[in-house]
Amino acid sequence: MPITYHEWGDPNVALRTAAALGSDEVQVWLARLPAAEAGMAGLTGLLGRDERERAERYRADEARQHFVFGRALLRLLLAACLNVEPAALEFAYQPHGKPILVFPHPEENPRFNLSHSGGLLAIALARGRDVGIDIESMGAEAPDWLPLAARVFSPRELGELTALPAPHLQRRAFFTGWTRKEAYLKATGEGLIDALEAIEVTLTPGQAPALLKLPASARPPREWSIRDIPMPPDFAGAVVYSSFITT
Repeated sequence: MPITYHEWGDPNVALRTAAALGSDEVQVWLARLPAAEAGMAGLTGLLGRDERERAERYRADEARQHFVFGRALLRLLLAACLNVEPAALEFAYQPHGKPILVFPHPEENPRFNLSHSGGLLAIALARGRDVGIDIESMGAEAPDWLPLAARVFSPRELGELTALPAPHLQRRAFFTGWTRKEAYLKATGEGLIDALEAIEVTLTPGQAPALLKLPASARPPREWSIRDIPMPPDFAGAVVYSSFITT
């Protein structure tokens, strides 16, 4: 099944592309957070009341801008898919916080997921398929990955990472594995779990992305597909989607 990658640029072109989303396609959208406050003008007006209230609770300007920008672009893309106005969309939240559309047509609504990091936004769209996306900046603002590795990787994954001959390769492997695990958890709607090492993925740079092992209670790995996202050099990203149409 094709994965198509798009950059948010000309809004008219972007919305026509989103409107053409088919059941045999996953669209991945990337957009840069506007550098100036003027680039955010008018976006807040696209949000629902609860989203505007949530945006006001952010104390940090950057976090608030990320939220507003992400929700505004998400509404624009979803509205194009459904041929409705962005303000007509209504969202609900699954137990672990994953947003889903409840209006206008629950049985026809596209599935979606969103991630942002380091001023970059990523949105995944699909029809009839669960989907999850995760991107991470590996720049100066990235977390210290070395202490995290022992907590989130299985012994096999940790051995694969530490066997790499150079620190920059180990760093890349960590963020590759992290985004693949996160994208899977976001696709399932589970969010972060304590036993991340129960999810095993390939992570060596250049190795094909794959889910190797999942918790015993999860759907089999063959029911999921995983792809890397073409990203700028200082980012890692992955998208996971159900291999079969789900109801």
